[in-house]
Amino acid sequence: MSVGVKTLKVKVHSKIDSYLESRGTTKAWVADRIGATRAQMNNWCKNENGYAISQPSVGYVLKMIKVLDCSIDELWELKEK
Repeated sequence: MSVGVKTLKVKVHSKIDSYLESRGTTKAWVADRIGATRAQMNNWCKNENGYAISQPSVGYVLKMIKVLDCSIDELWELKEK
């Protein structure tokens, strides 16, 4: 029996920049605390045509929400295609 794989049709919008700005926190500060490079943080914050151009691994996401004491939906938003 063959099982088909269903592809999730969503895109992610990064809200990291606006969240950090509202808290007076920098991307460099977060990068240092979670062990990421500043280039990685910059890429995770960028949106192109309304959608994030890069997303961190689950490990970085978990570190980020712990360091910032926030929920995942404060940093990213799923947008259905």
